[in-house]
Amino acid sequence: MNILHINTECGWRGGEVQMMCLMDGLRRKNHNNVVSAQPNSVLVRKCINNNLRVCPVVMRGELDLGAIGAICRTITDERIDIIHAHTSHAHTIGAIAAKIKKIPFVVTRRVDFKVACNIFSNIKYNYLTNKIIAISNAIKSILIEAGVPQDKIDVVYSGIDTEKFDSISNTQYLYEEFNLSKYSPIIGTIAHLTDHKGHKYLLNAVPEVLKIFPNVVFLIIGEGELEEALKKQVKELDITKNVIFTGFRKDIGELLSTMDLFVLPSHLEGLCTSLMDAMLMKLPIVATTAGGIPEVVVDKETGILVSPKDSKGLADSIIQLLSNKEEAKKMGERGLERVKTVFNVFRMVEGTEIVYMSL
Repeated sequence: MNILHINTECGWRGGEVQMMCLMDGLRRKNHNNVVSAQPNSVLVRKCINNNLRVCPVVMRGELDLGAIGAICRTITDERIDIIHAHTSHAHTIGAIAAKIKKIPFVVTRRVDFKVACNIFSNIKYNYLTNKIIAISNAIKSILIEAGVPQDKIDVVYSGIDTEKFDSISNTQYLYEEFNLSKYSPIIGTIAHLTDHKGHKYLLNAVPEVLKIFPNVVFLIIGEGELEEALKKQVKELDITKNVIFTGFRKDIGELLSTMDLFVLPSHLEGLCTSLMDAMLMKLPIVATTAGGIPEVVVDKETGILVSPKDSKGLADSIIQLLSNKEEAKKMGERGLERVKTVFNVFRMVEGTEIVYMSL
């Protein structure tokens, strides 16, 4: 099968990682992948390095007629059997091109933002789209509420390579780089620094945690538009000695291996593969009940879930797990088993392939 994957993002976040994992898995199943993405994107560079066929397209918006025309030409030239869009703007461009060329169209929905109920959305989701892959049941529910027929939606959980951190060895360089102590609890979160990830609620919880564990260190891993605002908040809370902004990092496994606890304070969240990475490293989780998070983290079994935007709940849960090491250890072990069985990349690839074959 010849599959055209479309992505409009220039950066490199969870969705792009999942797209690469999917294409690698599909290639192992002897499917042919072709990628149309922004010419200057990180994705294009990584695809070329991974020996994937790339047909770059400048996409300036979801109704870019030039981009739609370019996608139509790629469909013909590459003998494409099915289109899979991986971002919102790619959805419209790919769906129109697929309709013109009379081939099936699939889109993955990764966010739990509300879908607008209007004529444009109705055309986009109902008329132009054959199948929607929702990465959680929470997203599926939102789509159904917006009027998308249930039979158009298939839930396929995101998945990770459960062996990717097997080669981690020396992490001493991290203790030196960030002046960390092996005798201080280390708590981390990995997420783009944007509003729906809820970093400000976690930072508001830090002073309460410091009352019980004054030496605890919080690693804020990631970059984004709210970085300066969050750093300002840290200064105002007078917690600069306990909060470290690491910026974007590639050594995620090594960073996770230094942590005692992983926190995800999102108030909107489709599913989150960073949670899976943390569970793979046997970390107990403190997170919120937003979106698809409860489908990953089982409350009181693999972690503790609190209401979104609840700084006190975050603080209390962090303190509880730092105070009960045996309980935290058992949660981490159960989390590892869960991610290996439910959220491995092989299940994600097979589930997606089933959607393709149904069309």
